[in-house]
Amino acid sequence: MTKQIIWRFFIAGILIAPHTQAQSFEKKDYPQNYFRNPLGIPINLAANFGELRGNHFHMGLDIRTNQRENLPVYAAAEGYISRIKIEQYGFGRAIYITHPNGFTTLYAHLNKFYPALEKYIQQVQYEKEQWAQDFYLKPGAFEVSKGQFIANSGNTGGSAGPHLHFEIRETYTENNLNPLLFNLPVPDRIPPYLSGLYLYDRQFSTYSKPPVKIAIKKTGNVYTTLPATIVSASPDISLGIIAADKANASFKLGVYEAVFYLDDNLQSGFRLNNFSYPDSRYINASIDYTTDAKGGPGIQFLSKLPGNQSPVFLKNSTNGVISFTDNQVHTLKIIIKDAAGNSATLMSKIQYQPAKTNFTANANAVTLLPNQPNKVIYPNAEASFSARAFYDTVHFEHSSQNSAGKNSASPIEFLHNYTVPVHDSFIVRLKVNNNIPLDLRDRVVMQMISNRKKEALKGKWQNDWMEAKFRDLGSFQLLIDTISPTIQTVGWSSGSSLKGKSSMTILAKDDLSELAYFRAGLDGKWLMFSRKRDYFIHTFDERTPPGNHVLKVEVKDEAGNSTERTYTFSR
Repeated sequence: MTKQIIWRFFIAGILIAPHTQAQSFEKKDYPQNYFRNPLGIPINLAANFGELRGNHFHMGLDIRTNQRENLPVYAAAEGYISRIKIEQYGFGRAIYITHPNGFTTLYAHLNKFYPALEKYIQQVQYEKEQWAQDFYLKPGAFEVSKGQFIANSGNTGGSAGPHLHFEIRETYTENNLNPLLFNLPVPDRIPPYLSGLYLYDRQFSTYSKPPVKIAIKKTGNVYTTLPATIVSASPDISLGIIAADKANASFKLGVYEAVFYLDDNLQSGFRLNNFSYPDSRYINASIDYTTDAKGGPGIQFLSKLPGNQSPVFLKNSTNGVISFTDNQVHTLKIIIKDAAGNSATLMSKIQYQPAKTNFTANANAVTLLPNQPNKVIYPNAEASFSARAFYDTVHFEHSSQNSAGKNSASPIEFLHNYTVPVHDSFIVRLKVNNNIPLDLRDRVVMQMISNRKKEALKGKWQNDWMEAKFRDLGSFQLLIDTISPTIQTVGWSSGSSLKGKSSMTILAKDDLSELAYFRAGLDGKWLMFSRKRDYFIHTFDERTPPGNHVLKVEVKDEAGNSTERTYTFSR
């Protein structure tokens, strides 16, 4: 039996284990020139793959449509339409095409599918009496050739302006790939740029102490730091950068790759390619979430937090944390790249000079660790978190405040705050006030408020406790909801003649939550309305022929309150 020898060695005074040096990124060749431009105009990007977004990396290309809708969209290669998705937010109306070479392309925010597909989709929607759809199609049903017209571009779903969202995925894994690696016609000779460098004291949680900002300057094609030698007061640090790319003159885009070297040894970094939508939520562990949540700049980590399971980071034993063992000056090099191979480099020196660094948690805080289940229990509130919930140590704080609101059913419970992300859903339990009548409990909802989101859910009762699931920390409270949603017409009124109009719009909303139910009936039959936020739109077709009509609209909120309105109109 071969004797295993465990050993360590020093490189320029920094303790390095043999497996500490980062492994290089896997090299993979993708088919070149297989996919064509999905539009009939030159590709001009509004966003690229890997751009920073709320709770996710951008997973494709946003191609500008010159502020117009209804541009023709073409199949990027031959294949068959394998999936259709129609939703209020997100992609809006989307087509998935599976190709024989093992890849799938996606086209989103569409207005209308090509006629044969549009007719089939409408049949499905009316059969199921449901506008929102997500279903798969078998090979052979809707085959397409390369360059075939498949849809009109639009602004549906979560789109903030007319454009085409285009993705390339690996069919077998459903992982998203960077479309710019497939040699699409997107000229790019502009290197990415750095605008910030930050040091994190990794003796403490990244949620506990703000980073130290290091000034940088550009001389020629190389960035350097001011001062030339960075001084670290902590023996354990990690790095963060602010970086961006510019493939054109109009928009700031995300970088493809960033790595750093210490004394010419590759330490850590990331490459944004080949990961799934569930993995994409790890963006919250890949950026300085706390700084971003407070309105600060978007700082990307060059190191991997303890609870970050994202596949985009290089693998090594230290996860990119530098541990100094001497006071010598060491060489630091950071290289950032775009998908076209353009690069920018920062060169600096770094030295450890011991100084007192500390952090004192609130005396009442509860320490919650990553990679293990955690639970907090208070007199009127509880929260349970999975082992995947936190990316770094959280010194969890709680406070409670009595509410004088007439619809209040519990105190306001502050479960830490919005500056710490949670990866997956966690369970919140709140105790109802004893003076709430039993007959009103069916109208109680749990409301969560953070800096970015306001949400109310109807949870499950367990004796005097209501339980619900959320994905954001903030303030939580039980509220009695007896107020029904509102319905109103937009641009027309009951009794109107809509002759010559192409559509009609209804505005329906609730004061506390998203609508849980919407149904419209025309002359006693279900009528389809598309939805964008709180606006419901019916585009007139053969189901709304000329003549007099009666439209009945019914909506419900999370608590079960309902509203009905009946309107008449003619065409």
